[in-house]
Amino acid sequence: MEARHAGVLRPQQIPIAENCRVLSRALMRTAIIALVDEATGYQRIREERALATILEKFIAKELQPWTRTFPYEFYDQIFRLKRWPGPDGVKRPSMIGHYTNDFVYARIAPQVLEELRRINPTLAPGQRRHRRHQWFTPELGHPRLREHIAGVVALMRAASRWDAFLRSLRRAFPKMNEEVPLPLDE
Repeated sequence: MEARHAGVLRPQQIPIAENCRVLSRALMRTAIIALVDEATGYQRIREERALATILEKFIAKELQPWTRTFPYEFYDQIFRLKRWPGPDGVKRPSMIGHYTNDFVYARIAPQVLEELRRINPTLAPGQRRHRRHQWFTPELGHPRLREHIAGVVALMRAASRWDAFLRSLRRAFPKMNEEVPLPLDE
């Protein structure tokens, strides 16, 4: 930009200098906004608003009618990978609920699991008034939930061992602020 101002650029370099000027102005504007946001605390408010917007799009204000959302294969694959007998005719272990929370609700979008816990609290250990998937919005939440479950099931199908599935899950659907494992062993 200084060379352009001094008039020492060749004609083919002038568009590059113009792009540099545009980029520099954009970076300065962004830096000023970031400094003001940091000084005023607005950065935290913006993050909270963004999170509220996500939750508003995913979580319904009213309970939705029950529909089968989790395919039987979701549970079949867990049993296969854990090398448990069943699941036909076998009562599902309580760990299934923990796995469902971890694989699906904690990974579909930030803070969704926490919001579901808030609006549908535990009545007794392992008991809730409604199924968690009934709280998803029909427009965005429920379709995204079904897509996410299908992705998790596909990862389960592709894995031959539990630990391999967990590595793939962490790479494909990381939780917010979770370290993504590097595929060094592959």
